[in-house]
Amino acid sequence: MVFHMAGVEFLFSMPKLFILLTQAFSIILVLYYRKVTVNGMIASVTICYLIFISMISSQPAAIFVGVWAILPLFLGYHGARIIMSNLKEKKTNRIIVIIFLLSCCGVICNVFFNYPWYNVSYEIAGMDVSSSQIGSSGGYTRYAGFFKSSLQASANVLILLLYIVSTSKSKTLIVSSFVFSALVALLTISKTIFLLHIILLLYILVKVIPVKVIWRITLACAFIFTVFTIGSTNYHFNVSRDPMQVMLLASLNDRLTNTWPEGVNTIISNGDLFFGGGMGTIGVGSKLGTGAYNPGDSMYLYLIGSGGYLLGFILLFWAFYQSTVFNNGNTCRYLSLLLIVLCLFGLSMTAPEYPFMALSMGFLINSRVYKAC
Repeated sequence: MVFHMAGVEFLFSMPKLFILLTQAFSIILVLYYRKVTVNGMIASVTICYLIFISMISSQPAAIFVGVWAILPLFLGYHGARIIMSNLKEKKTNRIIVIIFLLSCCGVICNVFFNYPWYNVSYEIAGMDVSSSQIGSSGGYTRYAGFFKSSLQASANVLILLLYIVSTSKSKTLIVSSFVFSALVALLTISKTIFLLHIILLLYILVKVIPVKVIWRITLACAFIFTVFTIGSTNYHFNVSRDPMQVMLLASLNDRLTNTWPEGVNTIISNGDLFFGGGMGTIGVGSKLGTGAYNPGDSMYLYLIGSGGYLLGFILLFWAFYQSTVFNNGNTCRYLSLLLIVLCLFGLSMTAPEYPFMALSMGFLINSRVYKAC
């Protein structure tokens, strides 16, 4: 809001410009030392493939906007080693707990009063952008706290909770953090996030399952979710006007009857399901790429739209490769929790376009580096 009032909205883009600088520096280091890891080779092939498909099927402006939206993913990938090496530091733990509590307080206080930056819109590069919004579902208000949307608030708080659960030795802190995070999910009316709390609780109680098994079962579920999403044109149901039923089922019904089927048709129109339609086919760049905005509301639809089934298989292999060096320590358990959350969150949202989720995704596909930390 301050940037908007000062007429310098472009400063909102500064964090991503810094990410671009870090990526350039990382590439220079790789070229200088002439040392490329297997993860680096897979990343290079994947990026080249996406650029090639995008240049054939998409528009330059759509490609730029699509890549710009997922820049935090690259930061997560290159920052994995630094994150891993500081994962058990007490100072890091204190910072995470403070950010977690502030985020929760932001949502809880929002119930009693609105923040001045809500519903402020501004223009960047000819595109209308809103700073933050309070939404509603079935007549119930969805509070966003200090975040841009209610979903970002609940998702980011949950990721911070995962860190606390995996690294803290204090049962009091874990339980109280769990309660606060679940309360945030309720206040933001984030049904998927609240369900993830139940799954997280089961995970905490059943620690006997090896991390590798959990990791690979999650990847198998991701494959099933992809099949379900792409085949969603065959499913639909009716929702009554009851406020509670609208709150619980209306968004799912809209995805099944509109967003996902239209997304599949868009992919087929601009390319095909095996190779995809390139960056900008689904998600924030789709308005420029196809002429009609389709948010995707599914990480799986987004990935198939960007690079097709081929990209999906590459990512499955890539993620599987990370787990070959995992053990049952706290670090690996944190990684498996993060993967579970990403895959389930991605069932109903375009995860790579959410900064914290994109950061987590990049972190996960380079999580093998934990062994060197």
